[in-house]
Amino acid sequence: MFLLLTLLSPLIASTVVNAGPNQAHYSYHELWMLQNYFWQNFLYPVNRGHIEANDSSIFAANVQGRVHATRTFDGRELNNEYIFGLFSQPDHPSIFGPPIAYNITQFAATDNIVAATTLITFNITTFQLVIPAAIDTWFQYDSFGKITQYDAVFRWLDYLFVPLMEAAGKMFHLTDAAQIQSRVATLLADTICQTHQDHCRGSNQQYASKEECVVFLTQRVRFGQPYEMGRNTLLCREVHDNMVQFNPAVHCAHIGPSGGGYCVDDMTYQQVVLEKYFRHSWVPYGYANHNPWVAVAT
Repeated sequence: MFLLLTLLSPLIASTVVNAGPNQAHYSYHELWMLQNYFWQNFLYPVNRGHIEANDSSIFAANVQGRVHATRTFDGRELNNEYIFGLFSQPDHPSIFGPPIAYNITQFAATDNIVAATTLITFNITTFQLVIPAAIDTWFQYDSFGKITQYDAVFRWLDYLFVPLMEAAGKMFHLTDAAQIQSRVATLLADTICQTHQDHCRGSNQQYASKEECVVFLTQRVRFGQPYEMGRNTLLCREVHDNMVQFNPAVHCAHIGPSGGGYCVDDMTYQQVVLEKYFRHSWVPYGYANHNPWVAVAT
């Protein structure tokens, strides 16, 4: 699974020029190869081999990641669980499904930065839907070919939910949008609450019973819009449900009433857009010195 990166290592080592503790210079071809390597390993079932973080990970130990519809994710362990674990469970009821094919449609690269658009074909097994999604990504690499930070946007995400809900309606034999959403909510809540029953015990317990859990998720929090997968919604807890089994101590709180700091309404639109998060600028060669997204000067 790591053969490509192993073959690339001598080439990278012979051409890279250090530009700082976590930065490097790559050729266009090297960055193209690194980009393809990521997507090859993102596909199911290869992605299952990346859920557990280790030194052979695609991500650097101190990686920073942002996915626009959710939140920011710090560190290798968390990013491995979300980026690879979320899309690795075809038998788990979910609005997500395993990625089965990819095609890079836009690609620009310089220094150690790649900006690209990739069409990913997802098999959303729960609703028997095979559908493409366009993902815009920015990747930044260190001198070892590992991703030190990334920024990802699901293009046309709201529109993607239209065929998704239509497929759900077909499965439930319904045409009314409100009824379809209600049935999907019940399915997701039951799944999340069963996950809680199975994995969130002792100090990790969030609900007194499965019934209490279902009532909370279907009556006390909103279903959520596609952009609200990082807010106090059922959709946000659906995202985190897929990771609970990998690390209950971290993820059980995310599906609980408090939201665990992830499924919470704690940021305004302006705060989201202007958040100073990344350590390194996305503009190379010293341009854009006053980048509002950079938390620490580089």
